[in-house]
Amino acid sequence: MVLPLVAILLLGMMFMMTKNVPELTEIPFASGALKERSKSEQVAEPNYMGMTKEGDVLNVVAETLTPQNKEMSDLFAIRPKSEITTKEGRIIYLVADSGLLQNGSDLLSMEGAVEITTSDGYQLNAQKVDVMLDKTWAFATGPVNGVGPSGTLNAGSLEIKRSLETDALKYHFQGRVKVLYTREK
Repeated sequence: MVLPLVAILLLGMMFMMTKNVPELTEIPFASGALKERSKSEQVAEPNYMGMTKEGDVLNVVAETLTPQNKEMSDLFAIRPKSEITTKEGRIIYLVADSGLLQNGSDLLSMEGAVEITTSDGYQLNAQKVDVMLDKTWAFATGPVNGVGPSGTLNAGSLEIKRSLETDALKYHFQGRVKVLYTREK
């Protein structure tokens, strides 16, 4: 008989001791950004991962994807990132300001200060890079500038693909290639 009275007393004290919590009258988001996002269909933080025909792993992520047509064959990407991990263990990492994912052709066109970083020592910049989603292939439209394992380089374009003869991953710099070799000390 004493225990039920103590339980009721404790329960009553718990309700009497609670503070009044003010109600939120406004959603804690920037209303302009929320209104802008709700105007059109989009996918937030999409992530695509697959294997190319050559056996390399391709991972593509973005902040948002927004359809550009009713068929949803073209999707506009904000801050797309692409990572190719080769079967030999090399990694090619690409980051851009924006991009266009073309579902019909399995192509991601990355634009606006594209950064290309590789695990074998390249740190490059280009205006545009096209990446195939079904095979190991990327093409950077120049100028392509940056540093490589041997020094600084400039080129008109860069194509990354596997050799048909040896299946080895190759970087093909083209168009007035200039390399300033840095001598090791």
